[in-house]
Amino acid sequence: MFFEISLPKEEIDLYRWVTEMTDADYVSYTRGHKAMGSYFKDGRFFMANVEMIGNEMVVQNYVLQEHRPDRVRFYSERTRAYILRWFPAVVGVPWEMSLKAKGSDRCDLVCTIGADFPNLMVAIGAYINGLDGLFLRRHLREEGEAFARDIERKFRKVPAQV
Repeated sequence: MFFEISLPKEEIDLYRWVTEMTDADYVSYTRGHKAMGSYFKDGRFFMANVEMIGNEMVVQNYVLQEHRPDRVRFYSERTRAYILRWFPAVVGVPWEMSLKAKGSDRCDLVCTIGADFPNLMVAIGAYINGLDGLFLRRHLREEGEAFARDIERKFRKVPAQV
């Protein structure tokens, strides 16, 4: 999904934005976000978050795989989703954000997320419960718009006072 930011791509550092994100920031992006924590260990960045997507609780443990100022790519090898809030399922979740220039004064935040299901039954269960369909798209749209507004706010340069 694409979310417009009223800043040039060159003025934004997604890596800095995501590594400086706080729990309060994360929770403010969408009502489905419940908690987030992050840390560096041995030069690698880790992020864990808890969120509700539709009626399902999802616990993700991301490792930053690649980063540049205009792109971050995470992978959660063992995301735990609770189907119908009772049945745990472990899936892999790739998450990527990048910036695409749209002229000299604006850009798009491109946000993608996926799911690597361990088997067909988990994939069908997730789809029926909206984790791979309607609820996931709605959640991504809500958080992507909030991400774009927060990035714009944090990277907008304040004019110098005279």
